[in-house]
Amino acid sequence: MYMPPVGMGSYGILPAMAGGIVESLIEASREIAAAKAKGAVKAKRSRGRNASHAADGALWRALSARVAPLLAKRGAQAKLGRELGVSRQQIYAYFKSRTAAPDAERVLRLIVWLALAEAEEAQNAKPSVKAKG
Repeated sequence: MYMPPVGMGSYGILPAMAGGIVESLIEASREIAAAKAKGAVKAKRSRGRNASHAADGALWRALSARVAPLLAKRGAQAKLGRELGVSRQQIYAYFKSRTAAPDAERVLRLIVWLALAEAEEAQNAKPSVKAKG
């Protein structure tokens, strides 16, 4: 199956941008470990139709919470689907209905896409300063 390459854009070194995403996932992982140590985490039952258990994981919820605002624009689901090599409907299943979860390769590609999208949003949010002269 062909999956198109995820571009680096004009933002420079990608690991620096992905740092915030990775830090938030590490924090979610620590919260899960602390909750398990206290015995507060119980296994969830399947929601039928062989729903993936990965879609119920706290790390996936943390990652999908960062992706969700970026999917609000018209055409964003289709655009992300092209980046990950899946249909718009599959993106809906990942992030809205939570009846599916992507494989490891697509999760890594999603992290790269998220880092680039957040960097682009931050760059667009900065007010442009024009020099008078």
